[in-house]
Amino acid sequence: MQIRDYWRVLSKRWWIIVLVALVTSATAYGYSKSQQPLFRSSATLYVTPRRYDYGLTMVIQNLMRQYSQQLESDLFLNKVSEELKLDLPAATIKGRIHTSGTVDNLAIRIDVDDPDPAKAQAIAGALGREFLANHEIRMEQVEKADKVDVYMYDNPTPATLYRPRTKVNTIAGGLLGLLMAGVIVFFLEYLDDTIKSPEDVERYVAVPVVGNIPSIVSKG
Repeated sequence: MQIRDYWRVLSKRWWIIVLVALVTSATAYGYSKSQQPLFRSSATLYVTPRRYDYGLTMVIQNLMRQYSQQLESDLFLNKVSEELKLDLPAATIKGRIHTSGTVDNLAIRIDVDDPDPAKAQAIAGALGREFLANHEIRMEQVEKADKVDVYMYDNPTPATLYRPRTKVNTIAGGLLGLLMAGVIVFFLEYLDDTIKSPEDVERYVAVPVVGNIPSIVSKG
């Protein structure tokens, strides 16, 4: 098929394309609006070793993983719940927390999602403070040259809407609809073996058209 053939197929059933795209966009929009909004606040902990060498770098790599796990431990989460009087079990808070660490910039990012933007920011701050207090106690038993300092320079970011992403979901739904509609249109074209024009005769029968019989409309 040439490009004009594809265009002919699409233009012949354009209404299917429009209808399917509208339906999928509307479905994605409705689904997004039905979801509970979640707001995200982030806090960053910076890890700074007292000295730099290869051996300590290897230790830091292990520590970063341990720190991320500790931030999501029931011990820390229960203390945060008590401090903020959240009256939430650790498992519930854990489901709203995401931690990630990078060895390159020696930082641990804490992301907290919550339906209440103020609560998301409060949890992020409380979790960071609780971790710093616990870390200071642990470092008291470590030699000064081997100590690893952890800081939270800035306050947690103000919580912003994280989910649902209504606009993105609606656009994605529309694009998916266009793809589905294209498949449907070409499948219908594949099933349609009727001959409606001289071009169809040449395409399907592979013989030249000598002439045609015009339709005559009676004027009564």
